[in-house]
Amino acid sequence: MSLISLIVPFLMILITMIVLFDSAKNGITPTPTTSKEKTAALKISEPFKPDSIADLGAGFGTMAFPLAKQFPNSRVVAYEMAALPWIFLLIRSRIQPRPNLTVRRRNFMKEDLSKHDLLYTYLYPKAMDQLQEKINHTPVILISNFFQMPGWKPSLIWPVESRTRYSSSIYLYRRNG
Repeated sequence: MSLISLIVPFLMILITMIVLFDSAKNGITPTPTTSKEKTAALKISEPFKPDSIADLGAGFGTMAFPLAKQFPNSRVVAYEMAALPWIFLLIRSRIQPRPNLTVRRRNFMKEDLSKHDLLYTYLYPKAMDQLQEKINHTPVILISNFFQMPGWKPSLIWPVESRTRYSSSIYLYRRNG
């Protein structure tokens, strides 16, 4: 039996265990934004010209990198806690450098989000509840993929069709606190 035939199954099991552990800890598996959702979110964000953007739960950077490209004069912070997406983000940031993009392995719920002009999320209902509690009295522009912010009325709902899953929507919230 060759060394490679031993290493490959071990690595696959290790990666699976890391994903399962992170999913249990964070409450969700990494779910990339589709190209149609990305296009809609970028179109919605165009008029705002933010100084600082936070991608909350950035995953593999499906939105963080395009946001950094679209807003080269803005500071973009990609928050990600799951190990594999975070490692991927770090590698990708070396291969496709964006001088205005910072990757952080931090829990954004413990960060001061008021320093960002625009927040992008693709979270899940429990995390949206927690985020709502955190930023409820903060002036914010929030773009949320798929999940609505509980108790908030969206300024815009952009329906997005998808072949890979149910149709979704991108929600824009503009709040003065």
